[in-house]
Amino acid sequence: MDDKTVLVTGATGFIGHYFCQAAQDRGLQVIALTRNLERARVRLPGIQAVENLEDLSRAKKINYVLNLAGEPLATGRWNASRKQQFLESRVGITKKLFEYFKGVDKPPDVLISGSAVGYYGPHCDKVLDEAAKYHESYSHHLCSEWEHSASQFSQLGVRVCYLRTGIVLGPEEGALGRMLMPFKMGLGGRIGHGKQWMPWIHIADEIALIFHCFKRSDLSGAINASSPNPVMNRQFSQVLGKVLARPVFFPMPSAIVRLLFGEMADELLLTGQRAYPRKALESGFNFSYPELMPALEQIIKGESVK
Repeated sequence: MDDKTVLVTGATGFIGHYFCQAAQDRGLQVIALTRNLERARVRLPGIQAVENLEDLSRAKKINYVLNLAGEPLATGRWNASRKQQFLESRVGITKKLFEYFKGVDKPPDVLISGSAVGYYGPHCDKVLDEAAKYHESYSHHLCSEWEHSASQFSQLGVRVCYLRTGIVLGPEEGALGRMLMPFKMGLGGRIGHGKQWMPWIHIADEIALIFHCFKRSDLSGAINASSPNPVMNRQFSQVLGKVLARPVFFPMPSAIVRLLFGEMADELLLTGQRAYPRKALESGFNFSYPELMPALEQIIKGESVK
């Protein structure tokens, strides 16, 4: 991948900044498309950052595009205004990318566009590979619109992958970063009945899977980015407590979760998806962290990444 160029949206986010560091280490030239140049300079040292697509040279070939931009879903209660922001921040930038690359002589070879396992909507115990049927929900609508906007790139001869990502686990940030404090204080526990599935993935595997998708010309369409071994929420809580050597005695009742988080509770916290990464596995991708305990131990205890 040496001497190739990748354009990244959402580059200063949790997944984005890890990817940019890894891409640099692999010899890629990285260009970050960002709304905040100052944040990019601090978070992405040594990486070229631009505020507008028109700041790019149309003569320069962009080989890969990683489209991760989007307002975070799990911060604060949802309302009509925020839900519109969620949609516009994802679909809007994807449409702008498409319009820009329609006007260049050489469009990118590959677009990897963000999505989420929320595409499938709330499910119980059914195993969900990429061919699984969805249940109607706001999360499905959001992911479906995002994927549809990215699908336009196929008109330009671009190979398109939609990365349906699960709960990404990494140090300090993301879902695990929000969970650690109460668990460290011995106040952690299951959410609701605890039987909802959590399709998780270690940040190192998320980044490795992105590179895998860039390289494998036979991969396109939806790809589940989650461990082959999802766990129920109550199991996740027990394993996290064990890694931290803390008791897990304080469940959060469903009624309290709904009171605190409103609609988001039933979309993200009290329901889940038993996702299975069939396409990644069948294409030869090897997860470094297929099991939850070693993944959490590496993140929390700072062991070397595999």
